[in-house]
Amino acid sequence: MDKSHYFDHVCNDTIPTLPEEESTTPTDMLSEAVEEIMDNVKKVFSTSEPDDRD
Repeated sequence: MDKSHYFDHVCNDTIPTLPEEESTTPTDMLSEAVEEIMDNVKKVFSTSEPDDRD
């Protein structure tokens, strides 16, 4: 099966991305949320004094 036309037809029918948004992905917000959750968990379970935490 010849797939040489795939990118010319299939990919051009997708949702367009603005030039200033080309460096982001749909999972960026999820990654940032997981990072924040992990930071909060780390703070809660850290061995430092409670006054030293944020």
